[in-house]
Parts: sequence; structure tokens; C-alpha cells
Amino acid sequence: MTMFTSSIGEMVNIDEMQRLLDAYGLALGVHVAAFDVEGKILLTSSEPPARLCSLIQEGESGRHLCRSCRLDMGKQAMLFGEGYIHRCPAGLIVWASPLVASGQYVGGLVAGQVLMWELDGMAKRELMRLAEGSGISSESLFDAAVKLCVKEAQDVQAASDLLFAVAVYLSTQDNAILNEQRNIYDQQARLAESIIEKKRSIDLKAPGSSSSFYPLDKERQLLGRVRLGDRSGAKEILNQILGDILFNSAGRPEVLKARLLELSVVLSRAAVEGGASLQRLLGLNFAYVQELANTEPLEEICAWIVKVLDTFMDEVYATRETRNVPVVSQAVSYIREHFREELTLDDVAQAVHFSPYYVSRLFKEELGLNFIEYVTRIRIDEAKRLLLHTNQTVSEIALSVGYQDPSYFTKVFKKMEGRTPTQFRR
Repeated sequence: MTMFTSSIGEMVNIDEMQRLLDAYGLALGVHVAAFDVEGKILLTSSEPPARLCSLIQEGESGRHLCRSCRLDMGKQAMLFGEGYIHRCPAGLIVWASPLVASGQYVGGLVAGQVLMWELDGMAKRELMRLAEGSGISSESLFDAAVKLCVKEAQDVQAASDLLFAVAVYLSTQDNAILNEQRNIYDQQARLAESIIEKKRSIDLKAPGSSSSFYPLDKERQLLGRVRLGDRSGAKEILNQILGDILFNSAGRPEVLKARLLELSVVLSRAAVEGGASLQRLLGLNFAYVQELANTEPLEEICAWIVKVLDTFMDEVYATRETRNVPVVSQAVSYIREHFREELTLDDVAQAVHFSPYYVSRLFKEELGLNFIEYVTRIRIDEAKRLLLHTNQTVSEIALSVGYQDPSYFTKVFKKMEGRTPTQFRR
């Protein structure tokens, strides 16, 4: 059995890789290759590369451009933890996926050499510049370019997803490492949004006003979501808290660690109050504190508290027995289904078969918000989604989320978000 033993890492079966590359290339009609961490091609499919690529790589400068492209694509794919679609220096669409061995990035797979649009004036100008820099005649490049395969965007995305599945199969580790990378990248994107929101809210405040260093109100909401079992909602609020901390600490790791240790203690206490084993959580806390002490990059520190949150929520609901959670869950489900209507506390109380007073108290205790605040939050979140992803007018959006008066909707939106719906959309 032949193995790659040096440049691409360890325990990657070349025979199995060759079989899969050939099958992939034959099924999709594209060229596919494996490369190492330096972007050097190690193995190719029987499906030949596009004629345009062959022409470009006849010269030293062309080979250098292509190798640099593979090098960057592999790193980006590993950073994102998924397939990465890119436009190469020749203007062609290619896609790459990372290969992992023993938890380390060792190279990747690259496929493609297609177009997502017919050759236009800009593409021809790029080919002219490429011809001038490589010494290849522009006529030869144009003749090769017009023979390229043109694929729709959804076809390219599907091909990229399939290549990623092949890369995961070939990797000596399962896809846990790649999943972790994807989760960290996604969280960093949400943190960036949270920090931008924080800056905008401060900019819109009156001169001389100050902001709280630690958002206690959001912490209470976080604990409410944890008690309810709303994992996605809890993570959303957690990212808002992290954004506040990062913004105010200027990204200093020691301050971030201190704040997150405090937050982990609060989460731990809430878990114990919810029925989790105190002895087990003490053991988890000790292990997590040691882990945090040895964690340095900011993105990994932020990922640490998300892991703590996930674990504590698992512990709570593995042992917790309470009638409050089902009642609030039913109430929340009813609100999410009917928030576009003229919804009242009496309507919700009747739906879950409890008194309005009892439901109101549960909302405050379990979610950290009263009934009106929660309904408003749901409506404004949906309004934000519509503002960003539809062409509906502000008046249309106001009606669709339950506000009959667009002016009142704008007033509520500005109070919660610090700017009007129109400003938010811009």
C-alpha cells in the first residue's frame, strides 16, 4: 500500500485518493488534484485540466501564480472549516477543501476550472493582461477560454460541498476538527457584528453619555434562555455579551479571561439551581479553568465560553425536572406562531392553560424579560431580518410583524436598536 509520508502528512492512502479523484472528476467533468501545505500538486485525476490552465502553467510565472492560489485557498478552506470557492488569477472558478491528518492541516483538494458566466469584456481584458505577463499569445488564451465549461452558481456550490465530503472521508481524523474551525469562524463573524452594533449604539448616544462595562441585563437574559433550554437564543445573547466585553477591554486577553471566568461561575450556579450535579460541575469547572489558563488566541478564548455554555446546558437538562420549562416553552412557541397578530398576555395564558399572572411571573423568572419585552424582541428581530433580506417598505414590514401604526413601529425600533429602520437597512 502506497502512502504519502512527507509533504502531505501521514496516513493518507494514495490508492484510495486516486480512485476518489478519478470518480469525482469523471462524475462532474472537471479536473481535480491533491496538493500539500505549500500548494504543490501531488496527485491529479484522470480528467485533464482545462486547456487554458495548461497554457498558463507552461511558463514559470504561471505555475507560480497557480501554486500561490492553491496555497491561499487551502488556508482559507481550513480557516472556514468547509469548502472554499475562489476566482483564480486567470478568472476561472475553482473550489478547494482541506485535508486533515492527526488534527493538523496537511494540504487540500482543488477542483474546477470553470466559468460562472459567459466571457465578457472584463474577462477578456483580464486575459489580455495575463497574456502580457506570461508571454502567451492572447489568441491562444481566447481560443482556450471559449471552450470552458459554464456552470450555474448552485452547481458550483454543490460541487464544492461534494469535494468537502471527499476531503473529510480522506482525512485521517473525522470532521470534528473542521467542525470546530467552522464554529469558531461563525462565532467570530457574529462577534464582529456585535462589536459593530455596540459602536453604533455608542455613537448615537448623547455626547458625554457612558456605557456599562459589563451588560448585567444581558447576563440575566442569558440565564433565562439557559433555563428555558433555548440554546441558539442563549448563544446569540452570549455573543452580544462577548462583543461588549471585547469592545470595552480593547481586546486584552487578560481582561477577557477574567470576565469570562466570572460568567462561567454564573452559568455554573444557574446550572446547579436547575438541578445539575454540584459535584460534577465542580469537576468540570476545575478542568475548564485549567483549559482557559492555557488558551491564548482571542478567538479560542471566545470559543471556550461557548463550549462551557453548551456543557452546562447539557448538564441542566440531563437532570432537571420542572414544570416551569414546559409551560414557558409552550408560551414561547405560541408567541412565535402568533406574534404578527394583536397578541395579549391573556391570549398566551389561555393557550397554555394558566393564569395571566402566573405566565407573567414565569417570563420574568425564566427569561429575564416581561411578556411585552419578549414579544417586542421577537417582532423587532423579525423586522431586522426583513429589512436586510427583502425589498419590503418599512410600512409593509411594520404590518407584517404586528404593528398597525408604522410610526409607532419606527419609535419602538429606534428605542431598541438605537436607530430607525431606514438607518438600520442602510
